[in-house]
Amino acid sequence: MAQRLDWRVRAALYGDNTEFFTPYRTGETILGTQVQTWLAARPGRRTELRLGLYADRRLGSEQFTDSLLPIVSFRYRTKHSEGIVGTLETVRRHGLLEPLMVTTRELTTPVESGLQWIETRGAFRGEAWVNWQQLNTPTQREAFEMGATLRLDPVEWASVEAQHLWSHRGGQLFDAGVPVSNNRVTALGATARRTLPVVGASSLAAWRLWSDGNIDPDYPADRASKGRGTYLRAGITPRGWVEVFAIHWRGRDFVAAAGDNNYNSTGLDPDFYRARRKYTELGLLRRTGIGGGATFDAEARWHRIDDEESIAFFNTPWELSYRFIVRAPIDVVVRR
Repeated sequence: MAQRLDWRVRAALYGDNTEFFTPYRTGETILGTQVQTWLAARPGRRTELRLGLYADRRLGSEQFTDSLLPIVSFRYRTKHSEGIVGTLETVRRHGLLEPLMVTTRELTTPVESGLQWIETRGAFRGEAWVNWQQLNTPTQREAFEMGATLRLDPVEWASVEAQHLWSHRGGQLFDAGVPVSNNRVTALGATARRTLPVVGASSLAAWRLWSDGNIDPDYPADRASKGRGTYLRAGITPRGWVEVFAIHWRGRDFVAAAGDNNYNSTGLDPDFYRARRKYTELGLLRRTGIGGGATFDAEARWHRIDDEESIAFFNTPWELSYRFIVRAPIDVVVRR
């Protein structure tokens, strides 16, 4: 009865509009509201139990809620480590690059369940997790993701990182008439950061990525099973107000099951395939604290996809997307 008890609420109001009309992605508008709420009990100095609910409702939906999931997790913390069983921490897609995990996952799948370990020691931060997505039954294969990220900051102005994501479809109990399939993506990169006159906080990142396999059991055998790509990102923040950034990608036979399809060689239609890819993105990003722990994120992006022509953005070679997210927390101490 001496346990501390907290009630926590995390609300989000979001909008994402992608004016894509290309072989890789289609135009989609996502508008909605989300809430995660849970009671957090601390049985011991290093342990915490969370019990609650997650709900998502798309604006205009006839349903009271379009998605309702439990939040159940047990957490063990020390000075440098945190272990989680149940509902995982998924802040900004575990830090994964867009080619590994599409950014809309933050809106469509913010709740993941499985196992997770986070380690932070000085200049080192590492994370590993399993996200279980689908059970193995007589009619379907099991599905899960296994990921890991490692980051080292040897000096104040530079970091080196490694990322890996494995998407699996399989299962030992039932084959559901479908063979086992896997997709693995690995990324290695480095980032340099400095605050410069006039342009403010600036960064330059370079990554090399590799893909292996495909989760589509009917993936054509005559296509390459392994791919690669180079990801470059530069950003400046004049007067500390808004980040102006550019991304450039060159890939060959690259396929990431959970990634942004703008980086893949396979299109929305499985019959569409372009081995050599080039992709450029220009954008504006602003993340603002608006008091009481609430934040407002706004982003606009222009996309140049291979040599595709756009019918959405004034018949130019560029596509357009934009996004906003308001996040607001409520924390109440129920019992000390």
